[in-house]
Amino acid sequence: MHSKFKFGLCALGAVGLLGALVVPAIGSDHADTQENVGNPGQDISDVYIFPSKENPNNVVFVMNVNPLIARGGTARFDPQVLYQFKIDTNKDNVEDLVIQAKFDSEANQGVRIAGPVKPSSLGTTSNLERFQTVAGTVGTTFQPAPGMRVFAGTREDSFFFDLERFFTIFPDRGVPTGLTTPPENPNQPMATSWRPAGEARDFLSAGGYNVLSIVVEVPKSMVQEQ
Repeated sequence: MHSKFKFGLCALGAVGLLGALVVPAIGSDHADTQENVGNPGQDISDVYIFPSKENPNNVVFVMNVNPLIARGGTARFDPQVLYQFKIDTNKDNVEDLVIQAKFDSEANQGVRIAGPVKPSSLGTTSNLERFQTVAGTVGTTFQPAPGMRVFAGTREDSFFFDLERFFTIFPDRGVPTGLTTPPENPNQPMATSWRPAGEARDFLSAGGYNVLSIVVEVPKSMVQEQ
């Protein structure tokens, strides 16, 4: 990654519901709380940033939400949620640039994209007040501005997780595979390490689980420290 990229975090803000998250991204989250289960459109599972495979001068931001969508199932982005990539370019834990996505409530959901640009206010909403008109619909790739490409829609969950082994290491979190009842002592690990490479089983891929992805590709020059 280019040395000038000092990426803070992607944050999801649901106006009136959630605060902004400006902390280092350290792991995946899939329906970890009852609040998330009840509001899947607000549940960020993963955030990624990586150089574009097609254009080395571009960088790609990905936010996955609404995890554990069953194979063949459908889901919609929450129109009450303001989805945000907050970009810290100088390591002060304050967003210097913001990319925002907002979805409408129509049957064929439209999406509006704003940024990357310095927000007019910081914090929970990082308000830009400069949303473009509806630039595309869910499930399509479109260009909201020169040099940008955006896709929003269903994709296979790219996170790899051996849930079976996890429950064996931490039986207090769930029933390990092969058991019909919880272990007698759920605080006693039944294994102490993950399975070796090549033997791990990807629970999400095997189950055919999908997520809703917001993918934004922009030129690196648009998100570098000035």
